[in-house]
Amino acid sequence: MGSMHTGSARRYECAQLICSYLLSQKKIRAVASSRDISLFLHLSEKSTRSVSAMLNFLYTNRIREPRFGFCILGTIPFRKFEYPHRYTIELIDEGRGLL
Repeated sequence: MGSMHTGSARRYECAQLICSYLLSQKKIRAVASSRDISLFLHLSEKSTRSVSAMLNFLYTNRIREPRFGFCILGTIPFRKFEYPHRYTIELIDEGRGLL
């Protein structure tokens, strides 16, 4: 199963979507999947895959940079599969840098 590659411009768009999700929920920290974010924001299937790729990219590379507006503190695997479907996401500086 191949993974979707997300360009840097698309990563910032996805970061804005993730920050928008957290800010609209009035949360600084949340446990969510890419599907949760996409359903809440009424995004297309393509956007769901992009958000998923962004979350996976940040998690696997352990990136915690304020330029994205959030960081991933950890993951929760879905049932007995080890693939992280739900991410613990926390805003950095309340995500103000992007919105």
